[in-house]
Amino acid sequence: MDAIGKMKKIFLVIANYKDHKQEFFENKISPLNEKYCEKHGFEYMFIKDTPPLFRENPTWWKFTILQEMIKNGELKDGDVFTHLDADMVIVKSDQSYETEKSFSYSVDNGNTHCMGNYTITINDWSKNLVENILSEDLWQKMRNDDHWENFREQAAWYTLAGILPHSWKPFKDMPNYGFHSKVTKNLRYSIDELNEHVEVRGPEWDCTLLAEEANDPVSSMLQKYNINRSLKKDTIIRHFAGNQPWNEEYVKMSDLYEG
Repeated sequence: MDAIGKMKKIFLVIANYKDHKQEFFENKISPLNEKYCEKHGFEYMFIKDTPPLFRENPTWWKFTILQEMIKNGELKDGDVFTHLDADMVIVKSDQSYETEKSFSYSVDNGNTHCMGNYTITINDWSKNLVENILSEDLWQKMRNDDHWENFREQAAWYTLAGILPHSWKPFKDMPNYGFHSKVTKNLRYSIDELNEHVEVRGPEWDCTLLAEEANDPVSSMLQKYNINRSLKKDTIIRHFAGNQPWNEEYVKMSDLYEG
């Protein structure tokens, strides 16, 4: 909340590419993000001049920046923080990135509990979540684990919620979206807590793979991981994960696109 009690809503995107992707983002994707924020009352926070690396990888920034905003009082209880990866295109803008729960994200087509986009409502539970994801103690215990080496902050969430690193069975078809499917001594949250505080959205909110687009070599190779199938027409967010080509078609498909 701000000084007059109005809820603050932050929409963070970090983009600091060293190739053509930066121009694509700034000229084609970022204008859609701005329009989305205007439509839903978010403050658009595009970071190009990035802070020093945390744990030698930029993916941690999506939580370290949030942590800093909480600590310095920029975000207070009741405020909303949304993060979107720079390789994501908003195709349908009618639904706001807000949640009635503490933490919201999507299980994508590859059956990943994906941190590419997430929303947090600031409260005691979500502040504790951020601290746990960035926990130095947990990092020191897990840093040499294969899953952690590859997926870092996402692997932290898997560990805290007790999620299998990978499942060929859709998590949506498992009890509680796969929470507690791999319980270790580093588990932090009970099933009751997770069901109370976490909203898991479907792959249309983080569309990483489409059978309709298996024509380029990268997308074709990745189709074996297309576990949670979705249709192009239902896509809300298109995510060009896994080094897929950034397809301008989705920019032009967006209901925010003005040509």
